[in-house]
Amino acid sequence: MSRPARAWLVGVAIAVQACGGGGPALRPPRTSVAVGAGRPLLSVVERDGDPRGAIAVTVSTSGIAPERAATVAVALGALVEERLGARGITEAAALGGWDGWRLRVLVASGADAARVVDALRDAMLAPVPAQDPALPAVARKVAALARRPLPDPVLVDVARCTGEAYGAGNEAAPTAGELEAWRRDAHGLGRVAVAAAGDATIVDGAAAALTRGPAWPRGAPLPAPAPWPAADAPPVVYDASGELAPGGARFVVTARTASPERAVAASHVLGDPRGPLASRLAALDVPARVRSVVGTAHVDGGCVAVTVDVAPRDASPDAAARVATAAALARQELAVEVGDVEAPPDLGSVLAARAPDPRDAAELSAWWRLAGRRPAKEELSIGLIIGVADPRDSPAPPSSPASPASPAAAGAAADPAGRARGRLPALGDAIRAEVDRAAAAWRAPVVEARTRVERGQGELWVLLASPCGTIAESARDAGAAAAVAVAAATHAASRAGDARVEPFVAPDGIGVLAHGSARAAESPQALARRLADAAARAFAADVLDAEVIARARTALLARLGDIDERALASLGAALTPNHPSWVDPLGTSFGLASASDEAIAMRAAALRAGPLRVAVVANADAQQAAAAVQAVDRWIARRPGEARVCPPLPGAGPARVGTYAVDLPAGADARALLAVPVPANDPAARAAARWTAAALDGPGGLLARALGGPARGDDADSALATSWNAAVVGDPRAPAIVVRLTAPDAQLDAAVAQSRALLDRLRRGALRDEDRARAAAALARAATEAALDPRARAIELWRGDPAPAGAPAPSLDALRSFASSTLRDDALVIVAARPAPRLDYRQ
Repeated sequence: MSRPARAWLVGVAIAVQACGGGGPALRPPRTSVAVGAGRPLLSVVERDGDPRGAIAVTVSTSGIAPERAATVAVALGALVEERLGARGITEAAALGGWDGWRLRVLVASGADAARVVDALRDAMLAPVPAQDPALPAVARKVAALARRPLPDPVLVDVARCTGEAYGAGNEAAPTAGELEAWRRDAHGLGRVAVAAAGDATIVDGAAAALTRGPAWPRGAPLPAPAPWPAADAPPVVYDASGELAPGGARFVVTARTASPERAVAASHVLGDPRGPLASRLAALDVPARVRSVVGTAHVDGGCVAVTVDVAPRDASPDAAARVATAAALARQELAVEVGDVEAPPDLGSVLAARAPDPRDAAELSAWWRLAGRRPAKEELSIGLIIGVADPRDSPAPPSSPASPASPAAAGAAADPAGRARGRLPALGDAIRAEVDRAAAAWRAPVVEARTRVERGQGELWVLLASPCGTIAESARDAGAAAAVAVAAATHAASRAGDARVEPFVAPDGIGVLAHGSARAAESPQALARRLADAAARAFAADVLDAEVIARARTALLARLGDIDERALASLGAALTPNHPSWVDPLGTSFGLASASDEAIAMRAAALRAGPLRVAVVANADAQQAAAAVQAVDRWIARRPGEARVCPPLPGAGPARVGTYAVDLPAGADARALLAVPVPANDPAARAAARWTAAALDGPGGLLARALGGPARGDDADSALATSWNAAVVGDPRAPAIVVRLTAPDAQLDAAVAQSRALLDRLRRGALRDEDRARAAAALARAATEAALDPRARAIELWRGDPAPAGAPAPSLDALRSFASSTLRDDALVIVAARPAPRLDYRQ
């Protein structure tokens, strides 16, 4: 057909005012009116409020003189438009396309609608004599078509998809005999639909005119659907020099569907400038942008055509790979969106009803009356055409392309690379080979997936993160990775709706965690894709702009201003001087202030380019988990043959043993951190460290007995500290046992001294069986508490179990041996945070 179907998906606000009193019930607006046998189909968009209504007619020319391509529809549309003008209907506007034409006109009343329908019937059914007055107008329109040639004969397939009118190189004005033959075949039942949009008087006027008029002849039978391109058809590559800037490229991906509703619905998603296709293309390392998206409904199904421009580049060894990667991505995206889109069977009526202009409403309504489903088993066929401009030459004006039916065009169809082999043989062949490689790369999973099904849970959880964590951070940019996670979560939350997206920041993982419940009537797979898209798009694809990075940096700096964070940041700088974020992944104020927006954006790119791991805790079944993994993997950019590895782990360097001071605001409680480094490459030592910390921690733990009044039989007022705990921080790259104390400033030194004495006693073998048993019970309680939290289960699944199943707990002798070798006073790093003294300015 002629003009591409447009997906009007704009919401229309309707104000409804309740009126008092009874009255006759309003009948619902009509969508069709019976006009009797032997008349064209009449579709209706009945509505009030338009100052004028509209009448539209659509005609399919599919299969009529196919060698003349769009000339048939353009000529017939011009014929009818000129005949209507001769009868005083000068506002009628006809538009011809590749395989059909349309005409629409405004009408002021029911009588006006009847007059237009009568005139349309006469103009379409009257034979074309040798001296028809409309022939000069037809010749002018055909000549104008010749001035809009196809850039290359291989683009015939794209024109068939979009329905747009292009010259094919043989646009001679038709003779009266040719035009009459085309008119007789096209202007008959089975190929014509009429529509009226407006109030009841306009609808009734159009219906009455059709009903009282004579029966219409039957048009030529519609041709059998043309065969779709083979699923494994190679991409077509042609020379676009003269059409594009030197070194540029443009590719068109077409997707044919058996259902026209599916094609038009998918075009809305694909054409969203902030949608998945545009975002995924923007995430590539080659500048590429969506030029146009056209979704069309045809008499034998639907078609979507996506045109993407690739920015000009100098000739380089990877030029073919860059173009092929973008083309393979777009082809995959079309297959996903068209395959997954949910389109109502009455989409045509919905679009017509939503059109704000009555002319658009009538035109769409008539168009969809002719649209039909393809009688085929296959649901989808994807095609790819790539145009490349020679980077060595300046563009020259293209010569007139040959007719699609000419020997030159036949040769191009038989040899898809025909013209490319004339000027760009090496690049053309390379692109075809690279498209195959890129397609294989997009099909091969990139993300490492770990899934679990917890049937019946209220939410589904998706954690996507880089296992590289903070490996690459130094003291100069400590906190840059955390800024990436916070920025990505902030970006995702702005468009996630009722889904919740949180940053995941740990020394061994940087990413985002998305979770949420199903919406009304949302399938488990749809929920999985929605949450996975939210997480993966933000962390693996979308560009993080300066504003969202600035917000993330501000939030982290505010967090690092917290009293405990200030002490922990100082401890990290002492335990791992070159890599403080290995201990505190939030980084340091100095690192965050030093890292520019560009550096944070580069860190985001580095995390995306490295290995990525996703954990999915599904709440329905394994298919739901698989849908989430596939949705995540789809967003991850990749190139053939790339290796995804974390940067080499640099040496941590020795800890700077000693005592460090941190100033706190006046009036704050003093606090201290006592840390003992643990060998990172010794799993047994790391396990023993967790048990030792558990023995120290808790209400009845070793610290409580050493510091807390009643716990050691003293009065509460005699406690050396107001709070205390022990834990392992910095696992897995810079683990350390850290004792945290809070006390009045005057008692902090005594609390630190008592804690050091306790650690020394443990080093000399003071740990007992009851201490080990209490540690075992505490660790079991902590594991149970964590297991009750779905967030913790998702993180545990992402990390995996670092210890083999059933690994024995360390014995008392093993714990004493660990304490003897590790809890040395000369290995202690102490951070003492004290409030600044109050200054009294009174005399």
